[in-house]
Parts: sequence; C-alpha cells; structure tokens
Amino acid sequence: MSTLSWAQGNLELALFQSEATLISNNELYVWLANSELPQEIIIRLRQLTTYTKKVGQKVFAVGKIILLKLIQFIKQHPHLVTGIGMGATLGLSVQYLVSSIPFIGAILAPVAGAISATLGIAILGIAGHRLDKRSQGLKISNGIIGIAEDAIEITKVFFEFIADVFNTVFHAVIIAWLYSF
Repeated sequence: MSTLSWAQGNLELALFQSEATLISNNELYVWLANSELPQEIIIRLRQLTTYTKKVGQKVFAVGKIILLKLIQFIKQHPHLVTGIGMGATLGLSVQYLVSSIPFIGAILAPVAGAISATLGIAILGIAGHRLDKRSQGLKISNGIIGIAEDAIEITKVFFEFIADVFNTVFHAVIIAWLYSF
C-alpha cells in the first residue's frame, strides 16, 4: 500500500467527510439498532459518531467516518464478522463456565477462555469467510492449504481495513493539520 501525498490525503478526507455529512446520526443509529447488536455496543458506537477533529478552519467527523468504514466492512464480509463474533462469544462462555468450577476455576478460566476464543474465532471466522466467498461465487480450496489460504485472506482483508482507516483518516488529519500552519 502506498503512502498518500498531502493532496491525496486531503481529497480522500474531503470525500469521506462529504459521505459522513450525507448520512445523519439518526440514520446510523437506526442501522445499528436494526443490526441486532447489544444495546451497550450501539450506545458506544453512537458516541463514536460525535467525535470530531478540527483541522485548520474545518471540522471533520472522524468518529462518523470510522464508523462508516466499519459498516462498509461489515456489509462486505457479513459472515466473517458473524463467525468472529460467535467465536468470541464461545470463548467468553467457556471462560464463564470454567470459572464456576470450585477452587481451580478462577485459575483455569483465563487460559480456557483465551484458548477457546482463539480457536473459536479462527474456526468460525474461516467458516464465515468461506460463506462470504461462496456467496460471491468464488472458488473455495479444501484441505489444510485451503484453510491456510483463508487465514491469509482474512488477515489481509482485516489489515487492509485497518490500514485504510488509519491511512485515510489519521494520515490525512495529520497532514492537513501540519499544512494549516
């Protein structure tokens, strides 16, 4: 991935800002409420939409831009996100169950939770990724090589998403801030 120039960073940030301006906070809240997320997460994500950053003479809705990028990622990879969420839930459930064992539960719970969450996220994340690929009409490889390919694809997609957010929002804000002096 190449680094954005000052002009590219400003252009991308302006485009994301215009996209963020077109969608009201209420529309985002309705989408979050309809996504059947827990109420605590919806509240935290709604708080994220209020985070802004003033750069020069402009105010950018950085939190809203990040949330829009996250929604875009979820829409592109719905089964992957579901699989990862189910894996994390499985890990927390195992941790809770193990912690209820008298005497040694408190000692074993963190380890059991970490192992089950890691395995659950990996297995269910790969299953979700395969469902996303299947729904897009892409070929799925079987066997250990296919699983390794899927793990690499998931890692690549995730880090592209993170890099896109950081490169677009934070790099552009820093560059615009530096050039505002």
